[in-house]
Amino acid sequence: MRTSIILFAVLLFAEANAQQKWTLEQCVQRAEDKNLTVRDAQLNAELADRTHDQAFWSFLPNLNAGGTHGYNYGRVIDRFTNTFATDRVRTNNFWLNSDLAIYQGGRVRNTYKQTQLDELAAAKGLEASRNDVRVEVVRGYLNVLGLRERITAAEAQAANSREQITRVQALVDAGRSARGELLDINAQLASEEYTVTDLQNQHDQALLQLGQALRLEPNEMNGFDIATPQIGNLVMAQPVAKEDDVLGTVLATNPAFAQSELNAQSAEKGVTIARSGMLPSLGFNASVGTGYSGRNFETVGEPIISEQPIGATETGEIVYAPSFDFATQTRPFGKQLDDNLNESISFTLSVPIFNNKQNSLAADRARIQHEQAKNRQESQRLSLQRDVQNALVAQRNAFRQYESARKSVEASEGSLGFAQERFTQNVITAIELNTAKVRVQQATADLINAKYSYLMAQKSLDILQGLPLTL
Repeated sequence: MRTSIILFAVLLFAEANAQQKWTLEQCVQRAEDKNLTVRDAQLNAELADRTHDQAFWSFLPNLNAGGTHGYNYGRVIDRFTNTFATDRVRTNNFWLNSDLAIYQGGRVRNTYKQTQLDELAAAKGLEASRNDVRVEVVRGYLNVLGLRERITAAEAQAANSREQITRVQALVDAGRSARGELLDINAQLASEEYTVTDLQNQHDQALLQLGQALRLEPNEMNGFDIATPQIGNLVMAQPVAKEDDVLGTVLATNPAFAQSELNAQSAEKGVTIARSGMLPSLGFNASVGTGYSGRNFETVGEPIISEQPIGATETGEIVYAPSFDFATQTRPFGKQLDDNLNESISFTLSVPIFNNKQNSLAADRARIQHEQAKNRQESQRLSLQRDVQNALVAQRNAFRQYESARKSVEASEGSLGFAQERFTQNVITAIELNTAKVRVQQATADLINAKYSYLMAQKSLDILQGLPLTL
């Protein structure tokens, strides 16, 4: 019994989680977390950060250490004893080396500034990628909500037709109305049910596309649904924003434009870096090294004195001369390292005279890339200007359409109510009643479309201006 209760609680909890509806903010956050373009932009930002760090450390000298351990088996002059060696000789070399670029025409300094600009541009590129995702999610979210409103309106029309059929059926049974009237209303109901089915299919497809934009897994798609905010109470206001004001705000806050501007500044630094290759450079080097040789011997103990015959006198007496011999051993490793220690410093001045025009051509390429970056910046400005213009025009048009559709709905609903009364009194036919209902359906659909077009334009302007995204 206890196990059954626990299992039931687990199933109930799972079902509650599966039925949890996603808000717009949750959808946007999920899309930003899973979108591959945003992930690439994040990696680009990390790469730019590492490149900037590397440029910073380029101001400092490097330091490298090394060592060798080897054996010689042939005839060679030992570098530490300056004697010929024909047997196997062990050698070791150890060194430390450091280089510092004192002056390179400003290359290091300008490279650091360029990587700083590139890092800022990559961060703006990440934010621009998120904005693109936000627009896509908002469009999909509003599309689903708009279809839901149209489904609700279409179902209400179908329900009204069913009530009308019940009343007409009673009149037909009583002989007070022709069967043709009932057939016409049934045909209208079938058309309305088809509209409901078509809208439901569009809704399911739109919800699927939204889930795909969020990169939901198949198990997540099974229970995926979105929350329905109180958009029905939206107060539509006449847009009063001016294009110049909105565009000024967009250019000051939009990350895509900021990225293009930073890229142009980085390309300008690239020109300076390329021109530094035509200037002299001065470098400094310092090194310390030592080594060990197996041929480096030293004497051990007192000399051994012996007499060796060197000749004879006229009388035949043999003449002896003293001979000195020494016991030797290989000089210890540590002493050799001290003996062979050497240090050096040097300055290197390099003056470019002719390098197959590599420097001048590199400067020309950098200048062209700078011009291209400025063109992309201007192109981005024009693109944002078009986006602002289109959004403002779309918002104004949607407001006008909404007002017209609202009046049309009020008028068509009044006309439909009057037509239903006249139909009940057998003054008009079912065809005329259906015509009035079609006008209501079309006006309602136009009203819903205009409302969500207005919302989409409004949210597009909010995203362009970097305003908080809420619904």
